[in-house]
Amino acid sequence: MLMNILDKDFASISVDNENSLIEITWHRQTTEDEFKEAYILGLETALKEKLRFLLSDNSRGINLVLAQQHWVAAYGANIVQSLKLERYARVVPQDAFQEVVSYKMFDCVSRIDHGQMQFRVFYSRESALNWLLTD
Repeated sequence: MLMNILDKDFASISVDNENSLIEITWHRQTTEDEFKEAYILGLETALKEKLRFLLSDNSRGINLVLAQQHWVAAYGANIVQSLKLERYARVVPQDAFQEVVSYKMFDCVSRIDHGQMQFRVFYSRESALNWLLTD
């Protein structure tokens, strides 16, 4: 059963405990505070519920300024070792910049995680979900 834990105009977050999945969907460009609110809630929920899969749907192409990218890397470094996440899928528009930034930010976090979590970038939500939920 899908449980919505955030439903705002900038982002929504839902949890599917049956599939051990948390899904964060970005609806529009966020302010710094809005981004942090959704990002923190998403990761803290993944931690509390011991979820194994994360889908971040950024198909709208929300951009993070450099300071936000650094904040994500620092925040992720503090929490990633406690997470049970096995796979993280990120959906982006077909835009090389979005893909490069996604992998760069994940690389910063995975240095701390020591490669425990698999990460892939997708151009469709369906492909991302298929990869997340299929062995």
